[in-house]
Amino acid sequence: MAEDLTGPPEEGQTPIEDLSGLVVKAKNRQELSDLENKNNYKAYTKYILLMKPASKFDPFTHESLCQIHKDMFGEVWDWAGIPRQKGKKNIGVDGTKVGYEINRFLFDFHQWEEKEVPFSEIGVKVHHRLVWIHPFENGNGRWGRLMTNIYLHRKGLPLLNWPQDEKAIKADFKPRYISALKSADGDDFGLLKKIHEECSNQ
Repeated sequence: MAEDLTGPPEEGQTPIEDLSGLVVKAKNRQELSDLENKNNYKAYTKYILLMKPASKFDPFTHESLCQIHKDMFGEVWDWAGIPRQKGKKNIGVDGTKVGYEINRFLFDFHQWEEKEVPFSEIGVKVHHRLVWIHPFENGNGRWGRLMTNIYLHRKGLPLLNWPQDEKAIKADFKPRYISALKSADGDDFGLLKKIHEECSNQ
């Protein structure tokens, strides 16, 4: 029997600390995950499958970053697309610094482009920085990975195809992925770049 939402998370699942923002009815975590995945795919369709690389839409503005997160989770959570403003999460900057860090990211992003940093390298930096900021209540990893693919799509580069097999993710990929993000926190992007290369060849 699937686990009730009000109970403790199963092994390997991310705890849901607050269900007050839930705008749909879900009996268990699997049902909630399915609803989120369905919502996520709608955003993927909008920004990857249906949007041409030459589109005039600029995904790298403060408003667009929030709108894309809202498009990913807005059918499930009422906080979708709304940056945190206070409080400290286990991952990410303090809520009071989210706005500043997003603006700093956007400034750095345009600097990378002006300095003609290779597109694949910018993709790695985009991925890391957005996950590092962790600006929303939840869904930051999925949002950061979609933003990375949106960027790669606009530059005509192969998209990153993330592993889908849960056993393989838990046993091998997730530990390497977390280690790569932590290394990038110290400006060592080698491991994360390697993961991008692996995922772009799948």
